[in-house]
Amino acid sequence: MLVPKRDFIGLSGIVHLAAGGETPLLARHLAAFERFAADKAAGLAGRERFDQTHARVRAHLARMLDMQPTDIALLGSTSEGIAQVLSALDWHTGDTVVTAENEFPSGLYALARLRALGVELRTVATPSHYLDPDDLIAACDQRTRLVYLSHVSFRTGQRLDLERIAVGVHRAGALLLLDVTHALGVVPVRGELCDFVVCSGYKWLLGTHLGILGWNRRQLPGFEPRGVGWRSASDAADPSAIYQLHADARRAELGNPNYLDVYILESALEYLAAVGQERISAYVLQLGGELRAALIGLGLEVTTPAARDERAGNICFLHPRAEELARLAAERAIQIWGSDGRVRLSVHLYVTPEDVALLVAALPRLLAEVAEH
Repeated sequence: MLVPKRDFIGLSGIVHLAAGGETPLLARHLAAFERFAADKAAGLAGRERFDQTHARVRAHLARMLDMQPTDIALLGSTSEGIAQVLSALDWHTGDTVVTAENEFPSGLYALARLRALGVELRTVATPSHYLDPDDLIAACDQRTRLVYLSHVSFRTGQRLDLERIAVGVHRAGALLLLDVTHALGVVPVRGELCDFVVCSGYKWLLGTHLGILGWNRRQLPGFEPRGVGWRSASDAADPSAIYQLHADARRAELGNPNYLDVYILESALEYLAAVGQERISAYVLQLGGELRAALIGLGLEVTTPAARDERAGNICFLHPRAEELARLAAERAIQIWGSDGRVRLSVHLYVTPEDVALLVAALPRLLAEVAEH
């Protein structure tokens, strides 16, 4: 056991393998809420503490991503971050954007909307549910403006070779927008290799529903999102210009961040840091590998690669009635995620070997019940 289950709310008597959808909240977040409530009642002094907390969270995330605090913005969602990035580019007829056919809808749908501007969307095929980095790089050419990818797939659990992809994408002259929602907090993420990074706070980071945007200002000095609010800009020195964008990533923040979410994220990041990134990665990869091997032993069609460096916390297998399988498991106090013809089992730092053993022991009966219905 890496951490005690009592550190989390709602885990007593539960096997929780659904981190890829939602993670339970830490009990220590209640103290974070109380700090936020006290600061909210404190007027201007409380607002100053809001901004101090915001700054600490940006600095913590920057350390995790090997970026600068000024590269980080805190938004309402990952989708908002993607939209801000796409809004900043001047699109022309004939431009192309590249992604994988099995990508998450937040990026896939946003890229598809660019067709109205004459932009071609190229989706790279994933035969056998595996994305070959060489196929992705080969889809880029001199017309490619942007590549959007998830570091770890929500659908298959595959973790991409980020360095290899970043080199290939940049050699083609394109920008790389990386979604690290299923990576950050579990495995190392080299954000400095990307032009933009987006992430959700409510999954592996153990927080709530906010979005994180990283803008690599060292690599890409220019970024002017068209969505602008009072927080993203200030009065311009030239009155005729009306406003000027902030010099750092705050230019992507339209209004007040969701400060309660920010306080909770700080609590979560402190907890993860106390456990240690290397310990979390080693634990998750070891236990996840054991789970994957057990699923293979049950004859299931596992889509998550075997190699440690090609997976993180998600271990997935195909099943035509995945939703029903998840529902039956929940009736036995086993939380898993089933949708889109696949079951996702997520190993995080609170999952124990006993949890995995209970799931593996229950799966044959659960599969038989689904087949009987």
